[in-house]
Amino acid sequence: MSVITPCQMDPDLWFSTLKADQAQAVAGCQRCPLMDSCQQTAIDNKTQSGTWGGLTERQLRRRVAPKKPRKPSVPASCGTSSAYWGHVRNKESCDTCAAWRTATVHADRIRLLAEEHAKGGSRNGWQLHQRMGEQPCDLCRQAHNEFQAERRRNRNRNRTATAA
Repeated sequence: MSVITPCQMDPDLWFSTLKADQAQAVAGCQRCPLMDSCQQTAIDNKTQSGTWGGLTERQLRRRVAPKKPRKPSVPASCGTSSAYWGHVRNKESCDTCAAWRTATVHADRIRLLAEEHAKGGSRNGWQLHQRMGEQPCDLCRQAHNEFQAERRRNRNRNRTATAA
């Protein structure tokens, strides 16, 4: 007695590239008594198309595709952007790169703050002052206070409108 599997009833579904069809094929595989052997056969034969044993094409490719050897990277000099992000990617710490990052962020904030001051102060300028650990200048403080006042007025308007 031969077993009729779900993929034999509707083979096109198992080779569809649509996510909904793939999900339906995977669900069909879950009911199939041959799921484990089908999956192993697909892996052994390095099959990379279709849904096999409950694995989609993408999942199969990940399992059967040869792993590319990682190229040894030439380490960038510490205290540079490349080195800093390399350390972050590798979950390493480096005092030189941390100091570089702190200085770079601070310099960027000073530049952005100068741009906000050129506009006559702003709430963004107030936030930059805060992030830099400074007391906000009068122009930025005034812009922030105006923003907060407008926010309170809008909140009160919304409360009044919902109460009515």
